[in-house]
Amino acid sequence: MKRATLIKIHLYLSAIFAPFLFLMAFTGTSYLMGFKGNADKKVVETFEVDTEITEAYVRAELARIDPGYSFEYTKKSADGLFTRPTTRDYYQFERLDRQIIVKKVSPNFLLKIIEIHKGHGPGFLKFVEKILGIGLILILISGIWLALTVKRDKKITLVLMLGGFLVLLTLAML
Repeated sequence: MKRATLIKIHLYLSAIFAPFLFLMAFTGTSYLMGFKGNADKKVVETFEVDTEITEAYVRAELARIDPGYSFEYTKKSADGLFTRPTTRDYYQFERLDRQIIVKKVSPNFLLKIIEIHKGHGPGFLKFVEKILGIGLILILISGIWLALTVKRDKKITLVLMLGGFLVLLTLAML
């Protein structure tokens, strides 16, 4: 492949994936700095029952409570289940002794995009995120390859990559 073609591929992929990469960097940094978003939780119903909270139970109760609501699957929590995706309003079923408390959870914008970053969005979005990951790998490989094919940049590229690898290895050992 010609160098000019590889440069174009690298630049086009970078341009396409730049907004996604920015979103991932922004949400990851926000989360690590303690800005994790907020959610408004509203108790919808409380039941006095002695039954297991299963996905079938959640589906049956939500069909009664909110017939228009749909979800892809449930996820276990320490004391119950919640519906997914969590990038939009979702329901949480919690057990407290002999009670089941049903809450409707409304995440704010920051929490929604952090949930996207974590892969907790709809199935199609997860598919897009997999493509994003492959795209980013291709961008990195093509960028490294392009840098290594420039004689004056080859040595510094290798030194910086080695430095980055050593920093990563050191951090991983902590």
